[in-house]
Amino acid sequence: MTQHRLFRFLRPFCILALLLSGTMPLAAQDDDDGANDGKPKIRALGVEANGVEVPVVQIRVDEFLSRQIHPLLNYVFFDDNSATIPQRYIQMTDVSVESFRPERLFNRETLEVYYDVLNIIGYRLKNSTEAITITGCNANVGPEKGNKDLSTRRAQAVKDYFQNVWKIDPARLNLQSRDLPEKPSNSKESPLEAEAENRRVEITGAWSMVQPVFIQDTLREATPPIIRFYSKVEAKDENPAQWSIAIKQRAKALRSPISAAGNIKPVVDWKINKEKNTIPLDTVPMTYELEIRYPTLPNLRSKRLSMPVQQITIQKKKRERANDVEKDRYSMILFPFASAKVEDGNAKIVEFIKSEKRLRPESVVVITGYTDIIGSEQANLKISTDRAKSVQAALGLDKAGVVKEVKVEGRGKQKPLLYENNELPEARLYCRTVIVEVKNPATDE
Repeated sequence: MTQHRLFRFLRPFCILALLLSGTMPLAAQDDDDGANDGKPKIRALGVEANGVEVPVVQIRVDEFLSRQIHPLLNYVFFDDNSATIPQRYIQMTDVSVESFRPERLFNRETLEVYYDVLNIIGYRLKNSTEAITITGCNANVGPEKGNKDLSTRRAQAVKDYFQNVWKIDPARLNLQSRDLPEKPSNSKESPLEAEAENRRVEITGAWSMVQPVFIQDTLREATPPIIRFYSKVEAKDENPAQWSIAIKQRAKALRSPISAAGNIKPVVDWKINKEKNTIPLDTVPMTYELEIRYPTLPNLRSKRLSMPVQQITIQKKKRERANDVEKDRYSMILFPFASAKVEDGNAKIVEFIKSEKRLRPESVVVITGYTDIIGSEQANLKISTDRAKSVQAALGLDKAGVVKEVKVEGRGKQKPLLYENNELPEARLYCRTVIVEVKNPATDE
């Protein structure tokens, strides 16, 4: 048997052995062998946190002990000329609230936690004797111009939820109404966005009512944090009715398919770390494929491709005596538009971080400032950098020797934004923030 024939004979067994050993890197690639077979093509690249694309050799999932602060935006936004609480806010029944606990809001981004704002404050009201003030506001333009009746009905909708669902004594729910908020959004560059931010109800009261949500959990992070799918399909006699990308592990969907009607979107991002519940749980390779559905033509599927997964659990790190770390993540409450001052709720968060004594000589600290999409690149970069430096100074980290290392940067409106869905007012406000990440060596406790 010639060397060439021997190689062809042994090649499948070698590949199987490498797969079983877990040492073969399976990069997601186009199916070059079937380049002209008429099938849809899909390939995947990783996207690092700084936006740089990298080949996907494998997805690495790390576990860390983590404590997180989710700042609570104490606003509920309403649609234009409407007093109905939008469906994106999670509304429960008087029965389901019995099992609600804010500390159980695991594996969620801050914006996801925010959509439970009515339940978080309802829970706090139920477990205290505090009173709150519910102030309805309007955009004071168009049909909302001087419409304090609309403002009152918006405030009443929120009060009704606390009273009917959380069974809060109405005497503890003080109602107010006004036109524009006391501190309105006022952007000349984006007046429509500013109007949307002013169509709101503000919930104010003691700090215990509106303070951040504190979560202590095992944090799971994927590297790279974003998988970018590139897709293409040869033109047919009719346009696709629908396309979808299925992502699975052990033949079960890791997440709902990425799909849309009409022609395929050639570039799609899967933000794994933004969708905590989609992070793979074991080391079985993930698979992904593209399917195209036509109105009358036969459906088409790409070749199913694989992506290896590596799991670095806390237990594994302990067994291997790895240099594990604990991660704390603190988000500031939103900064006012174009402001970099650390005041009010942000000052309380700064004091909390100091009081926890997590800033140590061995700490590595990253302070990152963000903005929303409104405004110029230069202005946003400056304000986000100023915000980060203000938090650095408030924490006392502008002096040498306090911690091992501190990195301060402003990202401005550089993509990816902290929250991409900037057409929603709450997403824009949550982008006006600073995130403080503290890494400390893990203890054996």
